[in-house]
Amino acid sequence: MPWQRGQRSGSLLRAPASGALPPQPIGRHWRRLAALLPLLLLAITADAETLLVGGTGSSAPIVRLLFDEFRQQDPDATLRQLAPPIGTGGALKALAGGRIDLGVIGRPLLAAEMQQVGEHFPLADSPFVFASRDGQQDGGFTLDQLASIHDGRLRSWQDGSPIRLILRASFESDTLTLKNMSPAMAEAVVAATRRPGMVYGDNDFHALQLIATTPGSLGPTTLGMIVTTQTRVVVLAIDGVAPSLPTLQDGSYPWCKSLTVVLPQRASPLARRFAAFLRSAAAARVLQEHAYLPRMP
Repeated sequence: MPWQRGQRSGSLLRAPASGALPPQPIGRHWRRLAALLPLLLLAITADAETLLVGGTGSSAPIVRLLFDEFRQQDPDATLRQLAPPIGTGGALKALAGGRIDLGVIGRPLLAAEMQQVGEHFPLADSPFVFASRDGQQDGGFTLDQLASIHDGRLRSWQDGSPIRLILRASFESDTLTLKNMSPAMAEAVVAATRRPGMVYGDNDFHALQLIATTPGSLGPTTLGMIVTTQTRVVVLAIDGVAPSLPTLQDGSYPWCKSLTVVLPQRASPLARRFAAFLRSAAAARVLQEHAYLPRMP
């Protein structure tokens, strides 16, 4: 191909072939690409749907596992979970305001709350447990001993090392569960909040982290959360019964934390599809594999 000398710089330029367009400035190409980029991104994400979920912290790991299974049938769906957790109360407010697509709360709905939300149903129960990083107590504790720990009368493990109690805020569902364990526990939990220097978990994840890292710790969590987060802790029996799905199912271990699924009054199609999946046999299998007893409606 012939060469010709540039008119301005004196450099050699390849002569364009007959009928070909002259070279375009690079900046013009970038401007065209930038103009097309939003359209390209829109085309890529047009078929994707995102489910925004909030609720009690203990539900977050199992919801993620359930959503992974759900995506086998709905591969374009994506999950976004609020972090840090907004808790049961926060989720109900967000649902009433239409700010999240689905909530998973740590207790059944109250009658007044039902008027503010849409469809709701129980999902599963998981044993409500006391756990420790390294506390040793043969046979666990009796319910009366747990009350004595909370009101400050019993302060040591069987080897004499101190019990470091981990508490939750008074409005948290875990605290309500503790109070419902017995009349003595109801009084002792209130007394514990009045003791100086007590340690509080800000949410379910923080409480479990404190339990797992504090020497001599003793605090409430769920067996499901321990399993789904793969946290290494010592789980204690209560009144001689070890927490498990079989003992929860036969009633010999009666303490549990219930998860309830709640949709807003105007639920999105994706939220309705995921809610339907949560009542399926596939969801029940995932729940049981991770220490949750399904409660099929």
